[in-house]
Amino acid sequence: MHYVFIDTETTDATPERGVVEVGIVVTDENFNVLREAESLIDPQRMISPAASGVHGLTNDDVKDSPTLEEYFSDSGPECYGGLIQGPAALIGHRVSFDTHTLGRFVDGGFTEVCTLRHARRLYPEADDHKLSTLIFALDLPRSAGAHRALADVYSAMYLAQHICERTGLTLPQLVEASKPPMEILLMPFGKHKGTPIAEMPKHYIEWALREMKDLDRDLVHTLNLALEKKRSQR
Repeated sequence: MHYVFIDTETTDATPERGVVEVGIVVTDENFNVLREAESLIDPQRMISPAASGVHGLTNDDVKDSPTLEEYFSDSGPECYGGLIQGPAALIGHRVSFDTHTLGRFVDGGFTEVCTLRHARRLYPEADDHKLSTLIFALDLPRSAGAHRALADVYSAMYLAQHICERTGLTLPQLVEASKPPMEILLMPFGKHKGTPIAEMPKHYIEWALREMKDLDRDLVHTLNLALEKKRSQR
């Protein structure tokens, strides 16, 4: 198993988004860094002003950079030079956002390990579960250049180390623990944000499962468990 921490900065947040920067850190199971890489990427599409407002990158910044396909194929010093080797654990904060664009560059399959999922479960009452918030809340090392890819990769790695220490899990065990859906305690957003999901009204749970199309699998799992319990109590 290869342990690969990843982050991307993108043109926007749509499903058709392009990548403008990529950061990668490969570690062993003890979090020793074996390789790191970062690069600006030519997304071959316009970067939205909203995205530039987050990561500070414009189309002029990336116009002479490799495309993603070039980055993962060229052997030049500015490129990764080949596919990410699997089987791999791709680790990051809200990592599915990054595997959406980087997953196709893994040779040998991968498992997603999302630090956001574990943080929501361990710290349900945090002000929020943004990576930058958690770094300060948990007094973890601060990487210079927040919202740039490699800095956020290291922040996710520090958070993953903390999660392992907090739970007593090794990194391989954290990978295994990430495979099934997790039950979470508090509703993370919406009308009932901060409310224990088990205490939310049955009609709202039914509405959320029916109408909210972007629920992650942990929230769907938890809402279904709560709904089953409420139905069994009738």
